[in-house]
Amino acid sequence: MKNLLAQVGTITPPKDAAGNPIIPDPGVDPTSFVAGLIRGGIQFLLITAFIVALIWTIFAGYRFVFSGGDEKSVSGAWSQIYWGLIGLVVVVGAFAIIKLVEAFFKVNIVSGGFFLPTR
Repeated sequence: MKNLLAQVGTITPPKDAAGNPIIPDPGVDPTSFVAGLIRGGIQFLLITAFIVALIWTIFAGYRFVFSGGDEKSVSGAWSQIYWGLIGLVVVVGAFAIIKLVEAFFKVNIVSGGFFLPTR
């Protein structure tokens, strides 16, 4: 009976495709993956938001140039330019706040470079 309980309660490590047991690296901190994932997500969002705001502003400039003097089109283009520049200011402000947090807490959020969270 004791042997049966010992067999039921045994946990074996998972195996890879070749049948070798997968053993985690002893020097790797499991929280570093989560931190890297969050860091990569923040960097991705900042870069994406900046590119979108920049393209939005450039498109608004073309819309202004090709409005043909139509008052409604010119007004819409100026509004689009205004909101595109507001978006750029918000992204740069968010970047500045993140840099202040980095300096205050001595952590690397965006200054460590853009790395994907891999081993």
